[in-house]
Amino acid sequence: MNAATHALIILLVSSVFFLFQESVATAMISGTVFEDRNGNGQMDKGEPGVPNVSVSNQVQVVQTDRSGRYSLPVRKPMILFISKPAGYELPVNEHQLPQFYSIHHPQGSPSGFKYAGIAPTGPLQEAVNFPLIKTHYTEAFNAVIVGDPQPRDSVEVGYFRDDIISDMVGKDARFYMALGDIAFDHLKTYEQYNRAVAQLGMPAFNVHGNHDMNFRALHDSVAAETFRRVYGPEYYSFNYGKVHFVVMDDVQYDGWNREKKKSGGYRGYFTERQLTWLKNDLQFVPQDHLLVFSVHIPIFTNYSQSDGVNVVNREAFFRLLKGRQYLLTLSAHMHIIEHLSFSAESGWVYDHSFYSINAGAGCGAWWSGPKDSRGIPESHCMDGSPNGYYVFSFDGNQFNYDFLPARYDESYQMRISQPQGVLSKAQADTTEIVVNIFDADAQSEVFFQVDDRSRKSMRSVTRKDPYILRYLKQFRQDIPGWINDGADINHIWIADLPADLKMGTHLIKVSARDSKGKLYSGVRLFEIQ
Repeated sequence: MNAATHALIILLVSSVFFLFQESVATAMISGTVFEDRNGNGQMDKGEPGVPNVSVSNQVQVVQTDRSGRYSLPVRKPMILFISKPAGYELPVNEHQLPQFYSIHHPQGSPSGFKYAGIAPTGPLQEAVNFPLIKTHYTEAFNAVIVGDPQPRDSVEVGYFRDDIISDMVGKDARFYMALGDIAFDHLKTYEQYNRAVAQLGMPAFNVHGNHDMNFRALHDSVAAETFRRVYGPEYYSFNYGKVHFVVMDDVQYDGWNREKKKSGGYRGYFTERQLTWLKNDLQFVPQDHLLVFSVHIPIFTNYSQSDGVNVVNREAFFRLLKGRQYLLTLSAHMHIIEHLSFSAESGWVYDHSFYSINAGAGCGAWWSGPKDSRGIPESHCMDGSPNGYYVFSFDGNQFNYDFLPARYDESYQMRISQPQGVLSKAQADTTEIVVNIFDADAQSEVFFQVDDRSRKSMRSVTRKDPYILRYLKQFRQDIPGWINDGADINHIWIADLPADLKMGTHLIKVSARDSKGKLYSGVRLFEIQ
């Protein structure tokens, strides 16, 4: 073989390789988003395409044309998914899990996981179509939302079923959402949990949490493979009325420690890929729509500066929201209720407000504490609030909410933690009135009245609830060690008892109005001897 022939062969081989690489880089997937009028999941003759629906390959986002068609670059692996438009519903499987995605994972998940990941999907199909079910469009609707179900076994799935899900049954809501920690490390509980939630008869959306990771994963990029197999993409969006819901994964995993044979740490973090997708997703959302971000780890909390409870690159996230006026973030993870508006302290430097609610925990403090008459642990959260869930109401781009405590009447929204029982005169002279209004924001107006005296205002403080301190001391053997001595929280109000109270029984009445205009009330009897 002479030099010229050899050079020609090299040139031809290089050209073929280059063309192959180009074809891989520019490979496209197409399909149609269509109205599934007969509900069979297939695009049949006469079923029209749905225009202006966002479709994503987890990075790029395009919208369907007037015939419902889309085309996107192929990524390996990828989860192809749509953002459900308002006025339509998604098909669901037997567990009411929305079917809005298609997984393309040719090689499947890495081996060595404790819980099954994604099986190899093989070659990509020629077209991926997505069915939608047309429904009545309304701008007023409700959603039931809960933080941290977190069952570690079948028994604790039963606690969640009987304590939370049973109470949700019959609620007027369009969908259910759990804000992460669907499981407590043991991902085999997903199936039983899904069966319980399915009894609500509404679409069930789920957020990825730090206890939902497959800890044997060597890298964060594959830590959610079991979650993806069961629930689909770990970040996605959907629309109801004038609300754009964005589910995001803000748990970054360090990976399995092979030397020590144990799980690695994690922090709050948004990957660059996810932020790129978010930027692309938001370009199709009108400015007058409310954006609701559902995450597990809070974007920011006043409770702690730890990287494990704050998103460390939140400024990059905030920059994508510049100019947006209607914003809400929902989180969990902390096992406390916390209301706050982001400020310069958290990195939010824009004029419009951005409200954040940390929604407590359905499991309370890991299903701990003494058991009630049903055999379910009382499991208070470490801020003294009962475990429970929320009903959010949306109307246009406005929102409101109600916290519903487990095992209590819906009216149980505060605890007058102090004074209590019988006090000596000396104790009464030094005892404060302490009120924990579980779901109130720090801007709430709170008043108290002792007996028939005039009503006076209480002052907001950040401190621990005396009740939870007594509870933790009394039931220390039944409480996880991480709770320690409770949490300093911003929904406590205090006032001094009147100094001239006489011997005998006295009545305290407390009333409050929060920044949303909701009213709260409570009473407490105590005695001076």
